[in-house]
Amino acid sequence: MSRPRVLFVSKAVAPPFHDGAACLVRDLCAGLSRCEATIMTTRGGPQLGEHIHHAPIYATHSRFSPALRDNARVFGHVLADRRHDLWHFVFAPNPLSSRAGTMLRTLRSVPIVQTVASQPRSFDHVERLLFGDRVVALSRYTADRLVQAGVAAARIAVVPPPIADVARSEADRTEALRAAGLLAGVPTFLYPGDLEFSGGASTVARAAASILRDVPRAQLVFACRAKTDKAKQAQAVLSAELQPHGDRVRFVGEVPDLPALIGAATAVLFPVDDLFGKVDLPYAVLEAALLQVPVVVADRGPLAELSHAPAIAPGDAAALAQWCVRIARDEALRAQIGAALRQSVRSACAPEVVAAAYEDIYDELASAKVDR
Repeated sequence: MSRPRVLFVSKAVAPPFHDGAACLVRDLCAGLSRCEATIMTTRGGPQLGEHIHHAPIYATHSRFSPALRDNARVFGHVLADRRHDLWHFVFAPNPLSSRAGTMLRTLRSVPIVQTVASQPRSFDHVERLLFGDRVVALSRYTADRLVQAGVAAARIAVVPPPIADVARSEADRTEALRAAGLLAGVPTFLYPGDLEFSGGASTVARAAASILRDVPRAQLVFACRAKTDKAKQAQAVLSAELQPHGDRVRFVGEVPDLPALIGAATAVLFPVDDLFGKVDLPYAVLEAALLQVPVVVADRGPLAELSHAPAIAPGDAAALAQWCVRIARDEALRAQIGAALRQSVRSACAPEVVAAAYEDIYDELASAKVDR
C-alpha cells in the first residue's frame, strides 16, 4: 500500500503559533515519516518541512475564533479535495465545525480522524459533536469523559500532544526578562495561563502574599494572552488586589518569546482547574518541562497526568505558596523536578513518538478504505 495522503483541517498553521491546535499540527507533522501531509496555512507562510505540502487557505494567522469567511474557505477546500486519502480534523469540538465535518463526511465518505484539540465547554451530548471514524483524545481524562458521555470506547484513541524540543540560551532568557521589564537574577514565578476561564490566576494571586514574604526579592509574573474582553476585566480586578505588592507583581501580557521567559523562571505556576480553550497538556506547561523548569499544577483533569509535577488541590493557595518556597530554597529539588519532567515529556510527547501513533491510525483507516 502507498503512503497515506493526509489533509490536516485546522486553524492556520503559521506564526506566531500562539494557538495550541496549530502547534499540535506543526509538531505532529515534524515527526511524520510514513505519510504524505498537507496543512492549511497562510499565503506566504513559512515552509515547515520538505515533506509537508501547504494549502494557503487563510489570509492571516487564525484568531481565537476564526472568521466566518475563513470557515467558508476551509469548507470549500475540503469539499473539493480529491487528492487525499484521509482528512484529519484538529479543532475543539463545537457545533459549527462539527456540523461542517458531518456534512463533509456524508457528501464525500472520506475516512476522518478527529482530534479533540481541547475539551468542550460541556460533555453533555458531546457525541453529537464527534464525526470522526477515529476520535483522538489528548489525555486519558478526556477519553474517559467521552466514554462516560456515551461515545464508544473502541472509537477513541489516546495520544498526547506532540512538542518539538525547545532550547533557549542564557542570552535569550536575559533578553526575555529585559523585554518584559522584569529583574534578572531574582527568583521569578511565572503564571502563563488564562485570566478569564479558570480559577488559576485567582489562586496565584491569593498565594502572592506568602510567596513574596517568604522568598526575598522574588517577583511574580502573569504572562497571559487576552483571548476575550473578559480577560481585561479580570486583570483589572487582580491588579487592584495585588497593588500593595507594587513592582514585585507584574502583568506582562503576551510576550514575544514565551519559552525564553519560561526558561528564566524559578517555577511555572499552573494551578488551573478549567482547561477550556487549551490543549489538555498546554504548550506552556510542556515547554517548561522541556526547559527543566518545575511546574506546579492543579491535581485535576489532564494536568494530573503530568508525571513528576508538584500537584495541589484546585484553589489551594497555601499549598501553592509552600511549593514555591520549597522550590526557591532547594536548588537540588528544583533540578530533580526539572530533570524528571523533561524525561517524562520527551518520552511521551516527542514528535516522532506521537506521529507514530497517528500513523498507525492513518494506516488502519486507509487499509479499511481499500478493503471496502
